[in-house]
Amino acid sequence: LEGLTVAITASRRALELAHLIDTFGGTPYISPTVGIETSMDASKEAADFIKKLVEEKLDYVVFMTGPGVYSLMSAAKKLHLESDLIEALKQVIVVARSLKPKIALAHYGINTDVVPDENTAEGIVKLLKRSSIQGKKIGVLWHGSYFPVLKNEMSAAGAEVFEFSIYSYSLDLKESGAKILEEMGFKYVYPDQAKVIKLIEAINNGLVHAITFTSPPSARDLFKIAEDHKIKEPLLVSLNNNVIVVAIGPSTKKALEENAVQVDVMPQIYKMGPMVKELVNYLGQSYIPKRMKKSSSHKRQLC
Repeated sequence: LEGLTVAITASRRALELAHLIDTFGGTPYISPTVGIETSMDASKEAADFIKKLVEEKLDYVVFMTGPGVYSLMSAAKKLHLESDLIEALKQVIVVARSLKPKIALAHYGINTDVVPDENTAEGIVKLLKRSSIQGKKIGVLWHGSYFPVLKNEMSAAGAEVFEFSIYSYSLDLKESGAKILEEMGFKYVYPDQAKVIKLIEAINNGLVHAITFTSPPSARDLFKIAEDHKIKEPLLVSLNNNVIVVAIGPSTKKALEENAVQVDVMPQIYKMGPMVKELVNYLGQSYIPKRMKKSSSHKRQLC
């Protein structure tokens, strides 16, 4: 990555990703596009979901995200139900979408029974439908983005599905969200719309050579900010012609493609380390991709 500037749109692990980029000789450009906000006051909706997990005999509980686990446990603690919730989760089949919620669950002594090979809502559906879920009760704790495919598919297969999301994605990192990330041990960087606009300007001026996206909201919110400031079209042109676009996994890739952006790099293992290595491998190929040839100045920088 020597001589290349690589943009980082993550907030939770921005500094860790920046270190990886720096290790490979690149210059990290940190400009988070997304934060989270969560209800830390144990809202009625959170209380109802927690009581359902504790009082009803569910067959499966699906955890989509690490921060969701910490947020749920924080709410349960305020309701004096934390120990009851932990005990209830030890009696069901626990599904973690990825290693992140699995690690968060382990923090509370809860074992994860299965992690799907495909870390998406679709991947979880495929996994659960391998066994008969007719008549099964399934609880789902969502991340900040909601996809109806999970409930629709499982309901169609005869399951009774209970869903809840205890936090949402935000263009700002609220105090409640920051507290959750601190509990998880993240050294986060706060999102700032003014900095995101400067990032977009840097991209359009040819000052950014690659950009990394580690979640669907990080992509969607970048385009939302660009659209709000009427600079989305030139941003799309720049990303598709002059910048190497890197997605950490299929869900993030899909979010970019939904915004008409072509993804150049995606690792087979959906983690930051493999993502950066895959970017290095992409740049180490003997040919220059057509999209790079469209910008002579960018081509010179890559060479």
